[in-house]
Amino acid sequence: MTKEGGAGGGRSGGAAHAGRRRGGSGDSRTVRSLATGMAMLGLFDAEHRAWTLDEMVPRLGVSRMTAYRMARTLQGTGHLVHDPSIGGYRLGPAMLAGIYLAEGFEELVHVARPYLEGLMRETGELAAIAVEVDGVAVCADLVASARPFVLEIAVGRVIGDTANAHGKMFAALKPDDERARIVRGRHRRLTQNTIVEPEALAAEFDKIRGEDLAWDFEEHDLGTCAVVAPVRDQTGAVIATLGVVVPAGRFLPEARTACSRAVRETAACLSEFYGYARPHEPALRGSTGDTV
Repeated sequence: MTKEGGAGGGRSGGAAHAGRRRGGSGDSRTVRSLATGMAMLGLFDAEHRAWTLDEMVPRLGVSRMTAYRMARTLQGTGHLVHDPSIGGYRLGPAMLAGIYLAEGFEELVHVARPYLEGLMRETGELAAIAVEVDGVAVCADLVASARPFVLEIAVGRVIGDTANAHGKMFAALKPDDERARIVRGRHRRLTQNTIVEPEALAAEFDKIRGEDLAWDFEEHDLGTCAVVAPVRDQTGAVIATLGVVVPAGRFLPEARTACSRAVRETAACLSEFYGYARPHEPALRGSTGDTV
């Protein structure tokens, strides 16, 4: 836990002083608020990964209420996460674009890159790998194909929770109590195809568990589909999800079968590299539930 006496100098102190300089100037309220928010984010670094509200207040030079409101705002945008176990805040998934390599995903990205390149060559479609950060899927790396495609995904971008194949896979393979909590939660409908009803979402998770594949049929973005499989380590823990993103016009039944088999095989090979023993493969179903 961050201590009061150890964070006065260095980058954190500079960011806080910058916030005070902005706050004391004649800038508009909007600019002052932005400066305070940036100064608050600037407190976090490799040596100070978590802060309580009381620790941040004197360094920001603002009232406790102002700091609280700013922390709540940044929590709402995903830039901060409140951790009850430490009674403070740490950086959230929206910051991953700048920090995911420092968070330990560098090795995974390096190892997975040849597998993504092979998957892209085999399917002719964009291949991507995602990791889970604070309950949401975030793109860690991708390899685009030469085929026409409007990218809706980028390295470091938060993909989301359950309105996409990556997020559904992470959620479906969690312990039963955590999975049930996710099912009961509120989920934003991004398109008319987004699954938000608890019974339908629970059934979708059951299907994903049975197939070890997750599908996205224009649930996150209209015109974009995907199929992903889990990447496991030697203990069986899911460390990432890997798959392809395909325009809806090219994701016809034959392409779904070819892509899903390539995704499953690539994810299995990467899992074997991490020491996972491949079990008997379950039957594969298409979007209609038929065995393929």
